[in-house]
Formats: sequence, C-alpha cells, structure tokens
Amino acid sequence: MKKWSKKKKILLGLLVIFLAISGYVANYLSFSYKADEQALQAMVTDTKVIVENLDDRIVLKPIDEDIKAGFIFYPGGQVEPESHAYTGYEIAKNGYMVVIPKMPFNLAIFGINRSNEIMNDFPEIDKWYQGGFSLGGAMSCVYAKENFAKLQGLILYAGYTTEKYDLSQTDIKVKSISAELDGLATKEKINEGKKYMPSDTIYVEIKGGDHTQFGVYGDGQVQKGDNPAEITREEQQKIMIEETLEFLESES
Repeated sequence: MKKWSKKKKILLGLLVIFLAISGYVANYLSFSYKADEQALQAMVTDTKVIVENLDDRIVLKPIDEDIKAGFIFYPGGQVEPESHAYTGYEIAKNGYMVVIPKMPFNLAIFGINRSNEIMNDFPEIDKWYQGGFSLGGAMSCVYAKENFAKLQGLILYAGYTTEKYDLSQTDIKVKSISAELDGLATKEKINEGKKYMPSDTIYVEIKGGDHTQFGVYGDGQVQKGDNPAEITREEQQKIMIEETLEFLESES
C-alpha cells in the first residue's frame, strides 16, 4: 500500500507539472500585441488603396497605379498582423501590392512557407519581395534560404539570420533596417548576424528608434525587454517606409 501511495503521489505531482506547463503554453500562444487605432484606420479601402481583410491574409493594392511588384510582410512574433497595416498602406499607395499573412498563433515560425501560397495565388505578379519584422524577419531569412531564386529582394526590420540559415553565398539583395535603441534585436545581435548575410547587404540604423515602433501596436507602451525610443512612432515609421520604398524602387 505504501508503494502504491508513493506512486500516486509521483503521478499526481507529474499531473500538476503537466497542467502548469500546459497552462503556460496556452497562455503564451493566446497572447498577442493588439493593433492601435492608427493601424486599424489603414485597414479601410479609400481612394488610394484597396484593402482586403481575408481569413488568412491582409492584401493592400494601389488603385490608380499599375502594380510594380508584390511585397510579402511577415508580422512580428505575437504581433497582430493589422499592426503592420499602416506600413503596408503607405507602401501600397506607391504602387506595390502588400500582403501580410495571418500566422497561426501570430507566430511566423508556424507559417514559414506562406509566401509560396501567396505567390501561387497572384501569378500575374512577376516580381516579389519578402520582408518581416523581428521574428517575421528571422523567418523570412529561413524562407529565403531555400527560395531566394523566387525573390527580388529581402528587407529585414529588426531582424537577422543565423549560421543555420546562412545567406552569405546567395545572390539575393538584402536591406537590414534596425533601430539604435532596440532592446531586443540589439546592435550586437545585428552585427553577429552580418557574417551570414550577403556581402552587399545594405544596413540602415534608425537613430533614436526602438523595437516596438517598427509596428503600430501596444497602445503607446514599450514592449517588454525594449528600450524607450527618443523619436516618435510617426518619425520611425516615416524613416522605415522611406527606406523600404528606396530599396523597392532601386531593385524593381
């Protein structure tokens, strides 16, 4: 009886641990950074951009211009895809179709190859760029490692690659946009990743910028682990968008 009692205690203990871990995982996967009002306003079709909010993606297309190329934007980890709609809108109105995939659990690691589906759905687009913020940028590198021939270029926002997904021997054109005060994708991490990037990669650092302001989310609060920015979100977004358009125009 004592042996059985001891076994029951062990099993009960394991059950408690399992439930605790399950609860933590469920809580983690259900959490997301909510899009701010400015981003949600960009989710509405107007005289410049058509916005389609589909089950699996957000599509933004210019109205009065021919589409120069497609730009697929992987969202940041646990960041609602709508949080990048403002950025997407500003790029789209300059003649690009922007597609923001809705990732499972808002984590691009569960949707690395979503770009293939998107490209297949728009066969009329013959030039494609891939981009992503933070985790979305890292997973864009994973995608590009095996699919660089499909891409005209790659843009990383507070993102970097690692030795496992070394892009240094590919001929893909890359622009890396980071922020001076980023507490998550730090200067050290960006610099460490440089040896795994093509030698002609363009690096831009936004002075006074932080990690959080690469998206439009968080209700003005700094993301955990990040540092407060010394410029406004509008200023950081303006630089980010200008640098993106400069790259798209130069490579299209």
